[in-house]
Amino acid sequence: MKNPFSFISIRFWERAALNCLITQKYAKAEEFFRKIQAVEPNKFGLGHNLALSCIGQEKFEEAETYLLRELERYGETFIRYKSLGDMYYIWGKREPCENYYALALPLCAHKADRSQIEHRIAQCKTEEAFAAAIKSYDYLKQGNKKMEEKEFGAAHGLLLKAAELDRCNFQAWNNLGALELNIHKNTAEAVKYFQKAVQYTSLIGIHANLKKARDTLAKESKI
Repeated sequence: MKNPFSFISIRFWERAALNCLITQKYAKAEEFFRKIQAVEPNKFGLGHNLALSCIGQEKFEEAETYLLRELERYGETFIRYKSLGDMYYIWGKREPCENYYALALPLCAHKADRSQIEHRIAQCKTEEAFAAAIKSYDYLKQGNKKMEEKEFGAAHGLLLKAAELDRCNFQAWNNLGALELNIHKNTAEAVKYFQKAVQYTSLIGIHANLKKARDTLAKESKI
């Protein structure tokens, strides 16, 4: 019989870790997942979540180990293949990136995710196109850092470069929308950016951002 205190602790750590993943506090997320690992090392999905927290910190070798282990243990799924493709994209490894995205594509049910994967596969076909995608990701990281430093003008310029260099960089479009909505108070422009973001992702949070911006714009139009 499991120690009820351990069960309660795991539930708390898991909730905290997932919140940290959503808010991109990857080191803190890993810390909570490690607590779970110490109590229940074979918990289903733990390896996948540890991999995501490692990818966010660019600890790619460790993330790769976890993702491949999850694939071997639990079988072929869209999210496992896509996560491997995403990891190799961020890591800058073109051939395995294309291979895993190609495996993910037939299992993809969401139109926006399918659009992103198809675009990524096309980028992987040549070194030049893949290099442009990686440069876009570099601009995204620089833009996010400027946002953290509250240098919003510089952040906007870098994020726009990221989005223009790679139209399926939905994180860049989303963060541009957040800047327009929350900092510049330009709701109409925020809606445009969020609309571009949701073309390439099924992530609930980003679709929620578009709804929030649309609702805000509707209220503004009535004033």
